Amino acid sequence: MGSHARFLQLQGQTKEDVDQIGSGSPDKANLNLKERALLDYVKVLTLSPADVKDAHVARMRDTGWTDEQIFEASFVTALFAFFNRMADAYGLDYPATGWMPPDLRATTPPKSSGR
Repeated sequence: MGSHARFLQLQGQTKEDVDQIGSGSPDKANLNLKERALLDYVKVLTLSPADVKDAHVARMRDTGWTDEQIFEASFVTALFAFFNRMADAYGLDYPATGWMPPDLRATTPPKSSGR
């Protein structure tokens, strides 16, 4: 989420919306129907890919996504699932300078300046 947080804000999402999305509460974020359909779709594709049904794709189309965009969203989701699993396997964690879930911000010591 760290690298995505900045890009979400560059696309107009507030810090509060980014926190809601990153903390697993996108229903509390200020998202339009098209964005919600995308997040719902990629959530199912990420957490339970065998449960993706024609209805999920139909909802994406109904909210304005093209077949090419749905393919790209599926591809990027699958690619990041791989990257995340590799990061987990190698014990990589949130960078101290990137986005962190709000509940971890207060417990993470500030990075030393090295002086």
